[in-house]
Amino acid sequence: MRWIVFLLLSVITMYSILGRAYGVNLDRFALVIGNQNYQVAPLKNTLNDAEAISDAFFELGFRVTTLTDANSLTLQQGISRFYHEVSMAAGSQKLAVVYYAGHAIQINHANYLIPLNIKFESEQEFVDQLYNLSHLFELMKSTNELQNIVILDACRNNPFGESGSALVSQGLAPVKAPSATLIAFATEPGGVALDGKSDNGVYTKHLLKYISESISIEEVFKKVRAGVARETRNRQIPWEHSSLLGEVYFSPPKNKEVPNIVVF
Repeated sequence: MRWIVFLLLSVITMYSILGRAYGVNLDRFALVIGNQNYQVAPLKNTLNDAEAISDAFFELGFRVTTLTDANSLTLQQGISRFYHEVSMAAGSQKLAVVYYAGHAIQINHANYLIPLNIKFESEQEFVDQLYNLSHLFELMKSTNELQNIVILDACRNNPFGESGSALVSQGLAPVKAPSATLIAFATEPGGVALDGKSDNGVYTKHLLKYISESISIEEVFKKVRAGVARETRNRQIPWEHSSLLGEVYFSPPKNKEVPNIVVF
């Protein structure tokens, strides 16, 4: 009788270990931001992108927060609240994904997300209304045992032309990911992403195609890169920088995919 109890406990323990190994027990959060209706240079499909990505993460079991057409204050407060929620969650291991579709620019080699209702009275006021990605990285560092994924479908041309800062450069600047973080860009540093002809941008269309596959996040983005490059004839090549410390999945393999355990 003892050996039967021991065997059952061993099987339960093994499944528990497998569950942790495949990320099932992670607390998973997603913040999805879609900015489209800019006063200058409005976009055509970023709200569709945000809605589709929100639905995809919800179906994958993430706790999803969605922001659309966010102004400067809404964007800052929304991101801060999201990471506060993540930090207050009881789980010891967490995955936080931030997806952004909208305009973004680089100024003096720093990357900024562009909220709606930007004013241009002065260059300093213009810059102060933007959201510096370095603030996002600081929020990540404040939460222990956190793996982070940042997805930026935002590398379009400078939307402001002569209206914005003269220091604005094309595309986004390369960045070094903080520890335990992967940053995914829709195109290479300094490059320009394409809106595409469908309801979704080219990059997000391919991300939606692979996001639910039970493969590692690195493999997801490799497939996305191949798909985007093929569709754009190499005019757009997605790019990532990773410092992830373990195997991470959007859609963790289930234990049922592990070979059967024989019980005697």
